[in-house]
Amino acid sequence: MSDQVDVLVVDDERINLRLLEGVLLGLDLNVVKASSGKEALAFLSDHDFAVVLLDVMMPEMDGFTTAERIRSTESSRHVPIIFVTAISKEQRHVFRGYELGAVDYLFKPVEPGILKSKVRIFVELHRKTRGLERTTRELENTISELQSSKRALESSERRYRIIADYNYDWECWYDVNGEPLYISPSCKRISGYSPQKFMDDPLFMKQIIHQDDHGRWDHFMNGHPSSEEDSLDFRIFNSSNRMRWLSLVRREVIDEDGSSLGVRTSMRDITGRKEVEERLRHQALHDPLTGLANRDLFLDRVERAMVRMASRGTIMAIAFIDLDRFKVINDSMGHVFGDKVLLAVAERLKNLIRPHDTLSRFGGDEFGLLFDDLASEKEALDLANQVVSTMRSQLVVEGQKVRTSVSLGLDIVTDVNSNAEERVRNAHTAMYNAKEAGKDDCFVFKEKMREQAVKKMTIETELRLALERNEFVLFYQPIIDLKTRRAKGFEALVRWQHPERGLVGPGEFIHIAEETGLIVDIGEWVLREATTTAQKWRESDVLSQDIFIAVNISAEQFREHGLVDNVRRILKETRLPPSCLKLEITETVVMVDASDSVYKLNMLKDSGVFLSIDDFGTGYSSMNYLQRFPIDQLKVDLSFVQRLDVDPASIEIVRAIINLAHGLHLEVVAEGIETEQQLSLLYSLQCDYGQGYLVSRPVPQEDAEIFLKSSRAVSL
Repeated sequence: MSDQVDVLVVDDERINLRLLEGVLLGLDLNVVKASSGKEALAFLSDHDFAVVLLDVMMPEMDGFTTAERIRSTESSRHVPIIFVTAISKEQRHVFRGYELGAVDYLFKPVEPGILKSKVRIFVELHRKTRGLERTTRELENTISELQSSKRALESSERRYRIIADYNYDWECWYDVNGEPLYISPSCKRISGYSPQKFMDDPLFMKQIIHQDDHGRWDHFMNGHPSSEEDSLDFRIFNSSNRMRWLSLVRREVIDEDGSSLGVRTSMRDITGRKEVEERLRHQALHDPLTGLANRDLFLDRVERAMVRMASRGTIMAIAFIDLDRFKVINDSMGHVFGDKVLLAVAERLKNLIRPHDTLSRFGGDEFGLLFDDLASEKEALDLANQVVSTMRSQLVVEGQKVRTSVSLGLDIVTDVNSNAEERVRNAHTAMYNAKEAGKDDCFVFKEKMREQAVKKMTIETELRLALERNEFVLFYQPIIDLKTRRAKGFEALVRWQHPERGLVGPGEFIHIAEETGLIVDIGEWVLREATTTAQKWRESDVLSQDIFIAVNISAEQFREHGLVDNVRRILKETRLPPSCLKLEITETVVMVDASDSVYKLNMLKDSGVFLSIDDFGTGYSSMNYLQRFPIDQLKVDLSFVQRLDVDPASIEIVRAIINLAHGLHLEVVAEGIETEQQLSLLYSLQCDYGQGYLVSRPVPQEDAEIFLKSSRAVSL
């Protein structure tokens, strides 16, 4: 009989089959290749495989199903299976493989040396098993021919001993009284103690087992396994007093006459596997950056706290914490520095909580706090306010001082029948209310907040559909020259033609679009629609050559790296001259990162468009940066304009803005003009342009065209 051993390699990728076959060259193997689970099962009846190398992710029948079929076939149920796969190392996949009887797991790309070493062990074991089978047959022939040949018996015994002694696992045979009959040499490698130690002292095994596992050991060894696959994982302390995990299987040895010859056990060192399992378990429940509990573990702690709350008669509270302006830190200092800030925040929060509270990081700059075992709602609020107050103090990260604050939402739990996920969601809702109210504060959840959150979610969903269904429309508000009172341009303002609610103003949806990021897509649509309309007017001689169209650029749009390219592309597609487009950007937006704004504004200016700073006077513009901004116009915020005829201070503010603008050779537009007195004052202050309800409300495209075609000064 040839010593060549069959090895089955199963993979749906031919290149992988060739690679694995190439690795196994030199081991004197007959590599049988199968490209599917079905083909692999067909080979089982014709081959005696030493080991199966099995891919997991295959069409029709995956590796797990194939392994299950192999194990269900009597002739192949004991064939070792090694999974060779590129799927995720998540613990559920690994556990699934071991449950199906896999002896090992290798992840692609496979280290050739490791693969050959593992396959060689099973090939050698298979060869020795074949040798044992040959020996058995020879022994039977010898007994049959020579009756009770002493020489044949001694030879057979010697060969059995070789097989047992070279077994990788720690093999033992105990008689019916528990006395050891055989201990394999592998026990020295696994435990550090010689076989003779266990032979001389049958109770020594119990002495090295972890005390917590004594009961399970006794139960397993004295019981009757329900199947050969039953096993016990337990701990021992080796000769170096280091803990090792072993997996034990036992089988009763039955004589030909049916009487018991004792019990045979096999133990394998699975310490490495247990360590991997523990790491996977920890990773599944903890945040990788801070080591804090993650959301899953936090929810589990909340549920447990609710159970305890019923018996103690106490209450608990959940705090949802979000760092204010953390995005600015990330954008300006980089994500590596941002991660270090998060670590510093986590450390400060850990120092604030009590020993029985739970701190969690949900992701990004969001943290959760469980205040357990509280006596009153006041205690919960005091703890939450302490967090907000303490987080105002500056952090020192890599020698740099970082000043931040937090917005905190608090949900106080008094109902033991609450749902943990829902209570965390309540705290999250309260946190958003704190952030919208100005940040750096603590808000306690109220039921009304949930209703507002549901309304926001509904609007967000409808906004996404509105983009797909083209439900947005533009209205146009004239901007007039205050000297001639003729139209100088139009500001394009978006409205939502809701299928059920009718025309919806921007006040109801723009802030939600900004929160969700939908404002970027809406803003691009507005820019394209406004420039398309303006060019249509130009081509039909409705719009004179010196009249512009003004479009607002949101904060999210301005932060987009592709803004300049989008503006250039849309102008090219619509054929509108850049000089006919005015982009309005609010003062607060350009001052968030003034240096970056200078660069981006210069890029836009190079495209030929007209640039205006909107809502001027409401931010904190630096004179230095105002001189560096390549802008053409300042737009006075309507809050100043609408108080001109009632507040002398507003007159002086507007006068100062106009003088500042003219001193920098910039034009000035006043928005929100509603009375003749306001208009007269602005004219006397030498304001260049104006817009507002006194001139015209925002009107649909058709009415804007009528306004233009009138081609005369506006009569006010």
